[in-house]
Amino acid sequence: MTKESFFQKYSDIILFSALKIKEDDVLSINTEEEDYAFARLLAEKAKRITGNGSYIQLLKNGRIVESFDILSSSPLTKKPTCFIYLPYYKKKDEIDTEKIYEAKELQNFNLLSDPLDIPNPSFPFVTCPLPNKEWDEIISENDWNNDSFSLLSSILSLEEPDYIEYNNLRHDNLLYYVKELNKLGLKEGRITNDEGTDLFFSFLPESEFASSFSRTTDDRYFSPYIFSSDIFRLIDPMSLSGWLNTSKSVVIWGKPVKNLSLYFENGRVTKYKGNMFSEALFNLYSKQDDNSIRASMLTLSETSHPLNGEEATYFPELDRMRTVSITIGGPKGEAVKEENIEKTIDSITTLSLPIGTDSLSITCIDKDGEERVIYEDGTIIVD
Repeated sequence: MTKESFFQKYSDIILFSALKIKEDDVLSINTEEEDYAFARLLAEKAKRITGNGSYIQLLKNGRIVESFDILSSSPLTKKPTCFIYLPYYKKKDEIDTEKIYEAKELQNFNLLSDPLDIPNPSFPFVTCPLPNKEWDEIISENDWNNDSFSLLSSILSLEEPDYIEYNNLRHDNLLYYVKELNKLGLKEGRITNDEGTDLFFSFLPESEFASSFSRTTDDRYFSPYIFSSDIFRLIDPMSLSGWLNTSKSVVIWGKPVKNLSLYFENGRVTKYKGNMFSEALFNLYSKQDDNSIRASMLTLSETSHPLNGEEATYFPELDRMRTVSITIGGPKGEAVKEENIEKTIDSITTLSLPIGTDSLSITCIDKDGEERVIYEDGTIIVD
């Protein structure tokens, strides 16, 4: 696929699958100066549907340096109704192994957790990482035959003839899994695989499975991230016990960590082992606050999607979706409801630990006391 074809199809996914723009919408696009051409392409395509121009917020190192509107015959006065953020990967700073980092610094390392009290948004928004040379370089360290264009093209199935509908069907399947699993009233469970992971846990009683799809205050559905392949649920923060062996790289402080083993007692990591490098990185993470190493969420993701084959993407949202994982620190904001916020882990940090393998199995006890397998052979089971 040529780069021109990629950007044409990628813009379609953003506008018509993630945001689902409609007539009379007004876009606001936050973009680094280098990516203005793609922002303009989005604005041009959007105008064919909305009939309106768009706002552009030019960024430099994440800060707005210029704001203006484009493709409007007169100065745009309507307020924006949809928002697009176009980040791209930047190399991380060197770390100080004794430091407690501020929120902005944690954000730069992709370790900052979501706020717990996120209300339903008033407007749809989507975050869409853009390919760039620095991202290519870090990806190729794990897979010399891969780059950021190929990665995004693969996970979004842009080679499919009807790639928009293909992504929409993926969304529909996830919402179906959420609905069916929540009918079961699952209470507790056990996670095992042949790689040494053996975990017991309880779900937080007031919680339910959720997906990354969001709904505005006026019932408009959208996807806050360009790709979604997972569903998740809060676990009781005092419940996780047993050994967890990571099955893919965990990116900590911008560095890939492989083969990390952690032991949980009463929901908290009490010992961990790896090589000297990985232990040092995890030790620094564990110091950031009291709940950084307490388990908060279980994520389910099937092995049938292309992202499952990635060792690391270096974007935390994508990395969490690669496979089944346990989150330590703060959970995703979409998993938290008003009725369970007081019992949810509040941490400034978040980190997803991948555990999915071909042999992974999750068995749970449902509301009737019956044992149910909800994950096996890389597939979520709801029947």
